[in-house]
Amino acid sequence: MPPVSLRRRARAIRDLFLAVAMVLPAGGAGAESLTTATGYATQYDVYPADGPVAVIFLHCKNSTQATPLLREFAVRIAQAGHTVYLPLMPWSRKWDGTAADANAVINALVALVAKDGRRVVVGGQSLGATFAITWRPGDAPDAVFGKLFTNPGGMLDMIPPTGNFWKAIGPALEQARALEAAGKGREKAIFAGTNIIGTQTIEERYETTTEVFLSFHDTARFPSVRAALAKTRGPVLWATGKADPIPMSKRRSFEMMPRHADGLYVGPDGDHNSSMIAALDTIVDWLGRR
Repeated sequence: MPPVSLRRRARAIRDLFLAVAMVLPAGGAGAESLTTATGYATQYDVYPADGPVAVIFLHCKNSTQATPLLREFAVRIAQAGHTVYLPLMPWSRKWDGTAADANAVINALVALVAKDGRRVVVGGQSLGATFAITWRPGDAPDAVFGKLFTNPGGMLDMIPPTGNFWKAIGPALEQARALEAAGKGREKAIFAGTNIIGTQTIEERYETTTEVFLSFHDTARFPSVRAALAKTRGPVLWATGKADPIPMSKRRSFEMMPRHADGLYVGPDGDHNSSMIAALDTIVDWLGRR
């Protein structure tokens, strides 16, 4: 073991690195390239720490891994001693991969992190949280011992059929299915979508292929969240903001999972986005007990 003075210097350098990461351009935390078993190529940012626990955390829909909110989230967790990996997912603003590619990203990162002997928590925010729910709920690799969800969104099979979400994207689904039927599943088009920012629902436009759009918006293709919750094994920390407008992301969905002694639901102050920062003290404490 290195002398105390050297360990303190190493920690000081790490803390300085993390502080600088907060003000660097996107990718400044230490971007690394990743190619998955499906051939999907992406990158991930690393916020290093000394502890034995690593967190793989997936960003929200139509976003990136380098937003100020996510970077603050990652820096705070890393400062508490837990390395954080933030991958750029297929549902980023590029919309350049399918749900199968997203699964492959998580598989590849878990395998990479586990090589160092670290114990892994897989989680995410909004659509990232929902995808973390559906990723290997009952058969995660041995290195994965828990999951962390903040404000899950896009839980397709739990949204009422008459909900405003389906009314908003119904025309885009019809458009996509017609293009697919015409043999244009891999051609790009512009599709209408919706997203939650704070407490408001906003309209968005996604330029992507029919195959990719349907992969994340069609209940026949997107994994069943309801089934995944029932299969979930291991401890889960689920945090949904008091002002989050998505009813499916509240305690009722958390209680659909089998009970676990270390499972925890919290309702921090804040909306769909800000509450993930408000939940950090609880998250750090929960990770520290793993």
